[in-house]
Amino acid sequence: EREWGKYGWIVRFRVVERRVVRTIKYEGNKSIQISEILDRFKERRVGLAVETQYDPNKIQQATVVLKEFLAERGRQFATVEPVIRQVPPSSLEITFRINEGPKVKVGKIDIDGNSVFSDRAVIRAMKNLRPIGIPYSLLFEDLFSKAFDSTKLEEDKDRVRNHYQERGYFTARALDHKVDIRDVGGGKFKVPLFYPNKPGKRADIAIRLEEGRQYRLNKINFEGVKLFRTPETLMRPLFGMEKGDIFSTKKLRKGLENMRKLYGEFGYIDFVPEPYPEPVPGTNLVDLNLSVEEGKQFFVRRIDFSGNTTTRDKVIRRELLIDEGDMFNTRLWEVSILRLNQLGYFEVLKEEEAAEIRRDTKTNTVDITLKVKERGKNSVQMTGGVSGIAGSFLGFGYATNNFLGLGETLSIDAQVGTRLKNVTFGFTEPYLFDRPIQAGFTIYTTRFNFDQGRELSLLTGRNLIPLFNALGQQNLLNYISQGYGFTTFVSYPLRRSFARVSITYGFDRQDIETLSEASKEYFDYINFQGLDGPNSLTGIRTSRIVPAYHYNTVNHPITPSSGRQIFVSTSFAGIGGNVQMISPTIDFKMFRPALRQGHVWGVHFLGRVVTGYGGVAAPPFHRFYMGGENDVRGFEIWSIIPVAWVPSFTRARILNDDGSARTQKIITSDGRVAFAPVTQEVPIYQMIFPGGDAQAVGNFEYRIPIVGPLTLALFFDAGINKIIFPNQLKLNSGRLAELNGRFPQAAFDGKAVLDSVTQSLRTSTGFEFQIMMPVVNAPFRLYWAYNPHVVQTWLQPPVVADRSYFPNQASFLDSVIRFGQAFPYYEQRRMFRFTISRTF
Repeated sequence: EREWGKYGWIVRFRVVERRVVRTIKYEGNKSIQISEILDRFKERRVGLAVETQYDPNKIQQATVVLKEFLAERGRQFATVEPVIRQVPPSSLEITFRINEGPKVKVGKIDIDGNSVFSDRAVIRAMKNLRPIGIPYSLLFEDLFSKAFDSTKLEEDKDRVRNHYQERGYFTARALDHKVDIRDVGGGKFKVPLFYPNKPGKRADIAIRLEEGRQYRLNKINFEGVKLFRTPETLMRPLFGMEKGDIFSTKKLRKGLENMRKLYGEFGYIDFVPEPYPEPVPGTNLVDLNLSVEEGKQFFVRRIDFSGNTTTRDKVIRRELLIDEGDMFNTRLWEVSILRLNQLGYFEVLKEEEAAEIRRDTKTNTVDITLKVKERGKNSVQMTGGVSGIAGSFLGFGYATNNFLGLGETLSIDAQVGTRLKNVTFGFTEPYLFDRPIQAGFTIYTTRFNFDQGRELSLLTGRNLIPLFNALGQQNLLNYISQGYGFTTFVSYPLRRSFARVSITYGFDRQDIETLSEASKEYFDYINFQGLDGPNSLTGIRTSRIVPAYHYNTVNHPITPSSGRQIFVSTSFAGIGGNVQMISPTIDFKMFRPALRQGHVWGVHFLGRVVTGYGGVAAPPFHRFYMGGENDVRGFEIWSIIPVAWVPSFTRARILNDDGSARTQKIITSDGRVAFAPVTQEVPIYQMIFPGGDAQAVGNFEYRIPIVGPLTLALFFDAGINKIIFPNQLKLNSGRLAELNGRFPQAAFDGKAVLDSVTQSLRTSTGFEFQIMMPVVNAPFRLYWAYNPHVVQTWLQPPVVADRSYFPNQASFLDSVIRFGQAFPYYEQRRMFRFTISRTF
């Protein structure tokens, strides 16, 4: 506006600020969360947000998007009313008042015009609207109805058409459909009784089909192919259809994808195929005409990397199978992405998203920028526990798989407790001398305190330590095993393969400190190293060579979703040590995508055998112990172990006829007269836990992502730990002759008596929650297991000392009670535990 002033016109500008949206509220939304609404607004680019200028067009667009979103959740009759309230001086508060109305669910689905496939088979193809239930079951296929959405109905009509066309009915189509919405529920009664009969609506769907005839392939014609001289010979097998086979659009799509991959291997990344199926009039044959546009052949000009803040460029570049100046090969690039994922240095790379490929059509070159996001390179594992029987233990493990950004692996693992102390240090160089030679070493020390009463208490689930102490400490198999050693290895990849071969050398020394006469006799006389060999108590030196073959296509070391891994090795021990032993191992893993996106199932199998040769046996610490979160989850750690008895002798009490202890006078070292109990040597079978010499473990998991880093895994484990070489637990000839000389009536044959029940199959099933923890770079696991197959029995030692060894019946019965008493062997049915790391 203006007005005349003293010296001329006075112009005034009156400014009215556009109002700003200060608050956005949603009322009445029950089927969708606010976070889901915001994600949908972002997806549809609505642009409505707080602290932005008011735009009525955006309000209208948001209202439409909300209605569509509610319709997808079955709220076809929902209303959305935007209410705008002025907040002085220039702000607005927007409230979306939502009335969802009744939920519309899918009612009856009627298929008309189908004669080849049943209604049920056609409905199974309708992924969006088919009922929820158990597929292909007679009674439970239609358990729950899904929410009705008209847009999803159109998608399902296309799926029905694809269902027919994949089976040769190329001209099949869904002609039209009819939807009848009716009211249901709201009465006074509840059907069934325990579920509310809420009012709602059902959408009955009727679809009319035209099936047509089933077509078979007549011939395939290729047009525009210049790269290959004989396209019919080379490309026809890509489609998996020969003349006279049923013409399947599924195989057609697969064949076109195979053609793209074939051309991509030769640098033709802009290859475009155009299929033109043409039915032959008057027949059930179809000619497949393929017109292709090959495009140009591209070469790699430059490869750059982004996001690798720690990892050196050369560490990434050496995993790539294509280099600057090479012809671009999509197959080699796909394998390169897989090799990078196997390192575990980065978040999972997806082939279609990980790289930005810029074409220069003038020079026929491409520039590749590989975008990575580094994940935590450090992995920390912590375990611990306290038990009145097993004592306490604390475990700590640290590993970095990308030391100093050079791809080197450094690991430290320590476990300290009442039973076990173990410390390990390892280092691996993946590219020795900048060549694909992997080399590394480990050094370790270990100490194991074996107490027979404690170990059997852990196995049976009862505190039997007082009972074993009553037998006398000298009659128990108690000892301490201490050792140290190192391993070093070298591996090399096989050409054009995911396989590696390796050779490992290891040396360790073990010393046995016996804590009782029984254990001293056991290690002195069991045939670990032969009659004329060194004593087990003075040290066991194991020098071994392990050749191995390793094949690995698993796409990620921590969160795998596909691939296989095979490991085969054989350990030979002999030269340079006093242990003669052979131990072959086979380990197999496989992961595959499962029923839904993100679901993964995995299987694992481990088989191992160990045996001595040259007339000697494998040492006890090289035998197998099973149980715990690393193999069969529902059992205690190392609790799946065979039980055996070996010939030995002990001193039994001699009692008077009335059952009182018989004593005799003795002269002590200081010259005094004292009374001591009268004892007598008698033959017995000493209980031992030798470990198995043959082990087989199978694991199955079905992993379901829940939200974020949380995953639910359903599992089934099975394992067996057996002794298949009983001659490996035979006394040496010298000890056997000594025992039979003392006790000729016992007639010992030197063989251990095995308890077959403790070698039975164990199984465990249950579920576990896995949470990926970025700090430790490993999953935290909380699992519950139920064990269908357990061992619950009584361990009965053989009684070899009969009545003739004792002066009276009372002494004989006391010996039977003390050395021939049966012990309960009770494995629990259920287990609840937490740990860090994976079973496989």
